[in-house]
Amino acid sequence: MVTILDSKNTKIEIGVIGAGSISSVVHLPLLSCIDHVSIKFIADTFDPKELAKTYNTQSIKITDITSLPNCDIAVLAIPVGVRKKYIQEFSKRKTAIFTEKPFAIDPETHKSFLELSNRISCNYMRIYYNSTRQIKNIITSGIFGPIKKVSITEGGIIGKTGRGKDSYQANPKLSGGGLLMETGCHTLSQLDFLFDDISVRESKVIWQDDFDIDAQIVFDISGSNSFSIDYHITMIKPIETLTTLFFEHFQLSFNHLVPNAVFTISNYNSDKQFTLCQENKFAATFAQAYYLKWKSFLDQIRQGNTIDTKLETSFKTTQMISEIIQKGTPA
Repeated sequence: MVTILDSKNTKIEIGVIGAGSISSVVHLPLLSCIDHVSIKFIADTFDPKELAKTYNTQSIKITDITSLPNCDIAVLAIPVGVRKKYIQEFSKRKTAIFTEKPFAIDPETHKSFLELSNRISCNYMRIYYNSTRQIKNIITSGIFGPIKKVSITEGGIIGKTGRGKDSYQANPKLSGGGLLMETGCHTLSQLDFLFDDISVRESKVIWQDDFDIDAQIVFDISGSNSFSIDYHITMIKPIETLTTLFFEHFQLSFNHLVPNAVFTISNYNSDKQFTLCQENKFAATFAQAYYLKWKSFLDQIRQGNTIDTKLETSFKTTQMISEIIQKGTPA
């Protein structure tokens, strides 16, 4: 296997395992537009021949994972509950691995995967949003003064999963759980990026048929400026998706799900609101965020750089989900 691609003319061969919507709508269209990338095969438990035909590549119905062709990067766009054997197989081959989120079902499993491979990443792409980067700049610069507290609300699809009974997301053994694993993990990865010293103080989790469907969490941020973050994510009722940072004299609000979100600043002493202009240095669209995530990983693989796998796979996110569930679920 190729471990370091020493020529700019050498194409990185990518094998895609999982022919579902995230591959067909996101990864394959994006990767097919990158010059130094070649899609070597598309594989699934069924024969994805129509999708493979679109990208003029090999179609494989998986019967034995050890017989899958070699490639430079294996994309694991498959449920977290069946991912282990694929990570083990491609790690043995010294193949770089790019997984869909969430990375693992618990911290112990997460650690075990990182022990197998030092060239692995997970698709937490919201850290490339313009809005996420601009908030990071505001926090680190202290331009608005110290943060007093943060409030985050996030409304999901009404119902246990919002998916049909045949979806893998309707099976907690495959999906790993409910809304924290499926959607909350992205927001937690943003918090991991924004705040260095974040910890779960307390939580309350509501369950239905082995799915977490509502979670109310309080985080503590330690350091020179200590404050708390209240985060409520739910599939029980429609609520506004919004992050609000409270400063001494005003508050700043934005939708953390939107790459180029509008920042609204409100003064406590008046009804006036102001809009903060975005710097378009990072992703203004979802497609751009996926591209920047892929570009970062491809550059590291091509250059043979040492990869911070705990950061690339957001180990802190897996830790926080585990702590939220443990602290928020009655014994």
